Amino acid sequence: MGVNKHNNSLIIVDIFDSRVYKNANIAILGTSGAGKTFTMQLMALRMRRKGIQVFIIAPLKGHEFHRACSNIGGEFISISPASQNCINIMEIRRVDKSVDDLLDGPGVEKSLLAAKIQRLHTFFSLLIPDMSHEEKQLLDDALIRTYAGKGITHDNATLDDPAHPGRYREMPILGDLYRILLESPDTKRLGNILNRLVNGSASAWNQQTNVSLDNKYTVLDISELTGDLLTVGMYVALDFVWDKAKENRTAEKAIFVDECWQLIGASSNRQAAESVLELAKTIRGYGGSLVCATQDLNDFFALEDGKYGKGIINNSKTKILLNLEDEEAQRVQDILHLSEAELMEITHFERGSALISTNNNNIAVEIKCSQMEKELITTDRRELQALLERKEAG
Repeated sequence: MGVNKHNNSLIIVDIFDSRVYKNANIAILGTSGAGKTFTMQLMALRMRRKGIQVFIIAPLKGHEFHRACSNIGGEFISISPASQNCINIMEIRRVDKSVDDLLDGPGVEKSLLAAKIQRLHTFFSLLIPDMSHEEKQLLDDALIRTYAGKGITHDNATLDDPAHPGRYREMPILGDLYRILLESPDTKRLGNILNRLVNGSASAWNQQTNVSLDNKYTVLDISELTGDLLTVGMYVALDFVWDKAKENRTAEKAIFVDECWQLIGASSNRQAAESVLELAKTIRGYGGSLVCATQDLNDFFALEDGKYGKGIINNSKTKILLNLEDEEAQRVQDILHLSEAELMEITHFERGSALISTNNNNIAVEIKCSQMEKELITTDRRELQALLERKEAG
């Protein structure tokens, strides 16, 4: 990570060493401009060099991740109304369970349709926050009918495509559900709200998935989504990545979620926040790491008296604290058992300095990078200008 600020010794954190760390999760907290995005990308690049599969979900300033992604041959997926890229939220994705079957034997058969519909309810609760209990039940019925229209029922065997062995049937898209919702006066309101994603300005969502997560370094940029669609898009991206991360639990992988407060804060809801917290609790069992970064601690601790923000921190064995404002530092002091001296240090950190808290050790670190790493991930205007001048001259 860098060098110890007090004795210049190297600070090496091997989060995937389960003999040392109970989990590989990391929480990165820092005020705007403290170097949070830089730290995330530095960690992601170094994980990639070690062969660890990396997924990055970028809800704000996604363009800052593009240069590094492009230069190392990664996959940059832009999800926006203007983009051709699409993740079909209705898709039941085929997950390779061969490793699980080898290790555990055949598992208990569970309805994949029921699991998918449960996640779709979270999606629609973000899209339509004021749904009544009756509307939720009617939506559930409409979803079952939509999948039935494609020949898919609670019997998992119905997912297989008879014409293409080893593949799933063509999945419904939001437009198929939209048509069923408009059939009844009781669900017409839901259909009218969904219309924006089917025929309106966000109709790019109404198509089959046309992107892949096979690349070892994948960035999902959702920063062009605005308003309520940003949180919705963040959930869709995380749902997509989580399916992929569960495939082989012997392989190391890391999911980076920038501006995590969007999904567990005031702009989200209990269902979505619960799904993120559940991911933090269970990803260890799939050989994975969840790296959550946030700069807005007021929002991070806003939902249900901070239940989910505290849950994320408590389920992250490693915490990286960059520069924080006085009020923000005091909020995490009790949670992380920081001394007054450490509290003072955090509020006076320069950009690139951090306090790493792990296994009851708190160490002040100066984060170091090579010149090549800096050129790949810097967002500093002067450094970018110098880089541009060198490229033009060379």
